[in-house]
Amino acid sequence: MKIFLFTLLLVELLFVARIDIKTHKISNYWSLLNVIIAILFYLTVKDIYLWSWEVLLFPVGFIVVGFVFFLMGIMGAGDSKYLSSLFFVLPLEMHLSFFEKLLLSTVIVGLIMLLIKTIPNFYKLRTYLLTRYWKGIREILKSRISYAPVILLAWIILGVEQWF
Repeated sequence: MKIFLFTLLLVELLFVARIDIKTHKISNYWSLLNVIIAILFYLTVKDIYLWSWEVLLFPVGFIVVGFVFFLMGIMGAGDSKYLSSLFFVLPLEMHLSFFEKLLLSTVIVGLIMLLIKTIPNFYKLRTYLLTRYWKGIREILKSRISYAPVILLAWIILGVEQWF
C-alpha cells in the first residue's frame, strides 16, 4: 500500500509542480482530489488509515500558518491549501517524517534561492546593508517561488529514505 501511495502522490506532485511553475497557482481541484482520495482511503484501508483527532494536527496547522504566510506575502493560498490536503492523504504515521523532509527541502531551496539572489548582487547588497537601505535589500532578496516543487522534493527525499 505504501508503494502505491508513494507512486500515486509522486505522479500527482509532478503534475502539480509543473502547473505551479508555469502558472504560479494551484487549483482547488487538486486539494479537493486529495480530500476525496483521503476519504476513500479512510473508508477502505482500515489497517493503515485510522481516524483520530491527531490526523487533523498538521492539516489544520498548515491552514492556519499558511493563512498567516499568505497575509505576509510569503506563501500562496493554493500552496497552503494543497499542502494541508496532502497531509490528509498521508497515514498518521507518516505525518512527522514528511514534515521533517518538508522543512529540510524548504531550507535547501531557500538557501539556494538566497545564494542565487545574493551572489550576483553582492556589492549592491553590501552597499545597501552599510547604508541601511532596507527597501533595496528587500527588493534584491524578494522572490516569489513556486512551493509545489519544494513539496515534490520533500516527497522524493522521503521516498528515497523509506525504500532505498
